[in-house]
Amino acid sequence: MSSDQAVVLDVAGTMLRMYRVANDLLRGRLLTQIVTADLIMEKSGRALVVPQMDPAEIMARPPDLPLSSLLAGHEDGIEISCFSTEVSREEAISIIMRSRARIADIQKTHRAVKSRCPETYQTTGMIVDVDARDIPYIVSTGGEPFPGLSAVIRRLQMSGVEVHVASGDSMRSLVHLVEYGIHLDRINAVASPRRKQEVVLRLKKDHRRVVMVGDGLNDLYALQAADLGVLTVQQQTSPPQRLVEAADVVIEDIRDLPGLLTEQ
Repeated sequence: MSSDQAVVLDVAGTMLRMYRVANDLLRGRLLTQIVTADLIMEKSGRALVVPQMDPAEIMARPPDLPLSSLLAGHEDGIEISCFSTEVSREEAISIIMRSRARIADIQKTHRAVKSRCPETYQTTGMIVDVDARDIPYIVSTGGEPFPGLSAVIRRLQMSGVEVHVASGDSMRSLVHLVEYGIHLDRINAVASPRRKQEVVLRLKKDHRRVVMVGDGLNDLYALQAADLGVLTVQQQTSPPQRLVEAADVVIEDIRDLPGLLTEQ
């Protein structure tokens, strides 16, 4: 395998097995084992907004405060990581500011995840709906590495492959990936679907082959742009058909990746 290859890895569902919970604010219920991207993509004008805050800080806040209180002094820390159609930060902030949701709503969601997942990876955010001018869902996720992840990254790097990450999560959530030997400057945080595509296209200018590895609809454009699009179904065993069609190869275990690249 030559040294002019790059692999771009999604994180949630690709590198980490995720447990996700959505607080359906319209119906007053918790939804477990959801796919965040599916909630976003089910209609236009939706976006996932991720406060760049440690969930522990959110959990320490008075539960009766409005959700908008998270923005006070942190407006620059509000990032949009995934959307069905483009939503501006200004639109998202405006929706959050007028929402009747409370801190308690986000705390309830995060507690449901924390009870099931270790501290390895946890993040929380909210889905805004531009048409409804409201927050239909609050989402929280926790995860832990799939078995063998460290060995996979080590094998790729020993083969001379540049390993990059493109994820919709915040850098706060992703910085621990340096423990796996991934360079900090190769971690692309808060990457929207189009941003992931841009990462792949940028790398293609300097590499003979660029491989994208992902598991969700937010990886669709990047899979299509890559020289080799690899869909992993280790987390989501029944992916949407258009996601399957966008990929060149489907794998069931991230440990299959190094061998696949040797064969291709």
